[in-house]
Amino acid sequence: MTDILADIILTVLLLAAIGFGGISLMGLLIFPDIRSRSFTGLRAGILSIALVTAAAIGYGLYSWVVTGGMQYLVFVLISVIAFGIVVVLDKKAADTVCAGAGSPGNAGQEPGKERDKKE
Repeated sequence: MTDILADIILTVLLLAAIGFGGISLMGLLIFPDIRSRSFTGLRAGILSIALVTAAAIGYGLYSWVVTGGMQYLVFVLISVIAFGIVVVLDKKAADTVCAGAGSPGNAGQEPGKERDKKE
């Protein structure tokens, strides 16, 4: 792969990531209920992060092949680990938000537990 071809591929991946990041932001701002916002933000956000990670991995592998430096393989490994951490935390945040949005009286409460009502 030539330098220009690698640059074009990385640029396309990063532009697509910007597009999905914009979709994620628009979904968070436009949709009326919290479940739609969370779903759109989660899915488009993960796609955006996946594209950025793919660009980072592509850059790291290409640089490793060209220069032979081990720091590029470490960069690839850190990129994959960071992507995994972000996906797990994003999923946990979305589950927490959706569980708290079940009904107006259950906000901030664990799913499946009933709040004591004062009568």
